[in-house]
Amino acid sequence: MGVHFDDNANTTWEAADTIPLSDSEGHRHGTESIRLQDFSNADVESMLENEEGENNRSEWLLLKRKNPIQKFIERVWNGPVEPSDEPPKFPNRWNWLKKIDDFPRTSFKYKVPSNFVRLLLLIAYFCFWMRIFYFLIYPYLIKPPYFHPNDGSEKIPILSLSCNSYLNWEGTNNDCGLNAQNCGPFYDKEYFIRCPALCDRGGWTYSAIAVGNRRVKYTGYEIGGGALFSEEDPMAVSYPYRSDSFPCASAVHAGVISPFYGGCTKVSMQGAQNSFPSRKGMYNTGFSVAFSSFFPGSYSFRDIQNGILSGCYDPRAAVVVLNILFGLPIFYLYDSIYGYWINTIVGYWTLVLSLDPPLLTDAHDPASVYELFSVGFQRLLPLCFVLYVVWKSAVKRTLENGSPLAKVILWYPTFWLGISNNVTFDRLPVDRLTAEDLKQQAGALTAVGSIAATILTCAIVQAYSLWKSGRFKKFFKIYICFIGGLVALGSLPGLNLRIHHYILGSILVPGCATRGSSAYLFQGILVGLILSGVARWDFASIVETDTALLRGEAGASLKPPIVEFNRNQNHSLSWHLNATDPVIDQTGNIDGFSLLLNDVEVYVGKNDTVSIDTLRMENPELTRMMNDALDASNGTIDLYLRVARASVRSSTNRGDYTNAGVLQWPDGIWQKPEPGVS
Repeated sequence: MGVHFDDNANTTWEAADTIPLSDSEGHRHGTESIRLQDFSNADVESMLENEEGENNRSEWLLLKRKNPIQKFIERVWNGPVEPSDEPPKFPNRWNWLKKIDDFPRTSFKYKVPSNFVRLLLLIAYFCFWMRIFYFLIYPYLIKPPYFHPNDGSEKIPILSLSCNSYLNWEGTNNDCGLNAQNCGPFYDKEYFIRCPALCDRGGWTYSAIAVGNRRVKYTGYEIGGGALFSEEDPMAVSYPYRSDSFPCASAVHAGVISPFYGGCTKVSMQGAQNSFPSRKGMYNTGFSVAFSSFFPGSYSFRDIQNGILSGCYDPRAAVVVLNILFGLPIFYLYDSIYGYWINTIVGYWTLVLSLDPPLLTDAHDPASVYELFSVGFQRLLPLCFVLYVVWKSAVKRTLENGSPLAKVILWYPTFWLGISNNVTFDRLPVDRLTAEDLKQQAGALTAVGSIAATILTCAIVQAYSLWKSGRFKKFFKIYICFIGGLVALGSLPGLNLRIHHYILGSILVPGCATRGSSAYLFQGILVGLILSGVARWDFASIVETDTALLRGEAGASLKPPIVEFNRNQNHSLSWHLNATDPVIDQTGNIDGFSLLLNDVEVYVGKNDTVSIDTLRMENPELTRMMNDALDASNGTIDLYLRVARASVRSSTNRGDYTNAGVLQWPDGIWQKPEPGVS
């Protein structure tokens, strides 16, 4: 049927075709037909309205027959009748805000109309920015630190340590060898060390370390020590710390180094100590770990005089502030694609080189600095692909032709909040979402509940934004696939699902592909988390083995023997294997036993019985320390004893140790080890 509208005011209908007549069942009656020209315009419109009215009435009756739950589900599934997804708008009464929001699109581009000129200005500004960035990091990252004596003698190199590095101690359990012979010197030795910022929390241990009969985890690894103000020795600024304490964490605990900008200090080896009482630390670091018996090595911090230190202070706070301030004008004035890429790349290198470096560098060894840059570029290339996908799937829709003011008020601050994860979210009492870790960390369940409630609230808000935009159906299907994939990965045998920072950001950011205020707020923090996770930990696997989850903690090696004590046979300690344990392991290397006394290895051999009296006769240094401790403690001391399967031929091949059994010496009162390994 063809319809022609006349251009005259009194429009008439003309048709070359006809409307065939039919009955109620649709059967045509011969060749009878009705010509449109036989009807007036009003008649035709009335017929069409009546037909449309019948259709609407039928749909209304069909909807009326449905129950309310079905109608609600269909409404949620199909979205609103008129989808809406508009960027934030400011009320007319806030005219000054509207002018600020319109400035980049109007005044800036009007005054600098040429794209080429705007690009030149951007390049010049960026080069100036990078020059200041280099000026800040050069004295700390690249220029070697020294102590310059006032007497003109040769300058002394300063050792660079991380927050959880040892000084001259090798590690836990038997890492220092028999009688700790690989971890000297214990006396008359001084070091100058440099520590980074944030060691108040960076010096925590996240894998359980045995200290006597307790396991230290989720706290600073400082044993003994504490700030000291002595008139007898004004150069001494701390009590002795046990030698295996983390020096930088201990320096913050003693108050000689700031957790905000790091610094340098002098460490003096103090030899054996009879005990290490717990003392409250500075900068809200809490109490140190107590150890109530003797140990062969200790150190304390000394005041630095008669010299000048160089290259000591960590510039990360200044670097972050610089990059936030210099990145803001680009993000506000230039198109979103420029602001997004420039700020994400700058944020990544801020993390790698300053805020949360993945490697410890020593400026005295340029190769370590080159290695840091190498690791940075290694992770950057695949990260750029992820950032491109994030841009195309979500960020582009939000930022392009959006509100410049909303970008700098909502997106930009949360972006740097996510980048600064190591000083924001990582300080919450949550390490990993495993039942064992949540039980061991105080306040973890409350924190997890708060985080879960926050994420759920944000998800509901963003789901409503997607529904308003008419795309809820699409994203619901996408996230059902995501959830199904995670469930499938979590059910793989022998593997554990691990949602790292970058995975969490990558999964959630597509759901923020709207133009409203909530998208600005959530996208920034998720992109920041992606950068923080990759820069620090690389693209860690989404599924990990049980051994990887232990992070070097006991539980992955051969089970220890069963330990017993016989007071009547020269204070003999004996052990035997479980009936199901092999005498020799599959490699043939584990063929003996290792005994630790006060966390130091004192015996390696094939005997299944060792006399404490015999050990004292064969080890004069052990005898001297025990006697000194006895004199200082009114005649009774505790000995902490642990046993493991070991290789007699290798000094490193050891199984898991028992928990510590406690022997009161010389009374011979024995407290057997608690179940488990250390």
